[in-house]
Amino acid sequence: MMEQNPLLKVEQVSICYHTKRGDLKAVTEASFTIGQGQSVALIGESGCGKTTLATAIVNALPMAASVTGGKILYRQGDKEVNLLEMKRKDLRILLWSEISMVFQASQSSFNPVRKIKTQFLDTVQAHDRGKSKEEILRRAAELLRVVMLDPEKVLNAYPHELSGGMKQRTLIALSLLLEPKLIILDEPTTALDLLTQEKILRLLKQLKQQHGFSLLFITHDLGIVSELADKVVTMYAGKAVEEAPVKAFFREARHPYSRGLVDAIPRLTLDDREIVSIPGTPPDMVAYRQGCAFAPRCARCQEICLQQEPRSEAVPGEENWYCSCWNPITGGDDHGTHR
Repeated sequence: MMEQNPLLKVEQVSICYHTKRGDLKAVTEASFTIGQGQSVALIGESGCGKTTLATAIVNALPMAASVTGGKILYRQGDKEVNLLEMKRKDLRILLWSEISMVFQASQSSFNPVRKIKTQFLDTVQAHDRGKSKEEILRRAAELLRVVMLDPEKVLNAYPHELSGGMKQRTLIALSLLLEPKLIILDEPTTALDLLTQEKILRLLKQLKQQHGFSLLFITHDLGIVSELADKVVTMYAGKAVEEAPVKAFFREARHPYSRGLVDAIPRLTLDDREIVSIPGTPPDMVAYRQGCAFAPRCARCQEICLQQEPRSEAVPGEENWYCSCWNPITGGDDHGTHR
């Protein structure tokens, strides 16, 4: 059963990078939804298309990339708009005010020659020229206190005067400035020490409860997923291969690749089980491939897996759970998922 009136629907989206070798299929017919107030984690190996898909939502793809198919439908009031078809000037109004994105490289997200307060002022004034400078800075100071920073120090600083953790929290405050309904975070805790990571996770949970926004976050860290997500979308070789409620994902992920990611989490136990890893490497995203992209790495591979690409199917008897696999793991059948 599909979620009723989701805030965002990604439908069969495909994205290519144009390279000298040919078109690199970074995303292939990916689909998933984000509900109102829902937190969705996008996971998978490096190069699987997570960041490419997220940046397409905010029209921030590099020049070499283009969307070759699909829709990204955003619910704006009582109507849906396709973000991929919006005029640039209309999309600029919607971004930050309704959808904001915190990119992975917080070090380079701020203009290095302008003070932080100028960048808060510019963000609001690009959308609402009626707000006074004093109002904007008052709101900025409130948000910086929420993210546990000293407003006076941060607003009057240049980006290079802030640590990585301070920059990351400042970006989160900036993303909340216009009270968006959807916030996209790309690797929100990468390159931060463990204490700062924990602070940011606690902060995001608290902010989400207070403001009720939806969250799409990209991460390699399944610990963050278990703490922050309501739903998990697993990507492999540009495809969304599984979409599952977070508890079901950790308890009994259906796709062999999803199960491999869960099994690879180190356990703090004293048993003598060997460390599990997923063998092999992801496929060449330029070369033509037949069948399931994960088949060469999967011990559950059957003849049909080599011949035909699986379609996303609803998991029988489960709500909002989809899997693209000819031979998914069911019930207690968790053996032989790795070569």
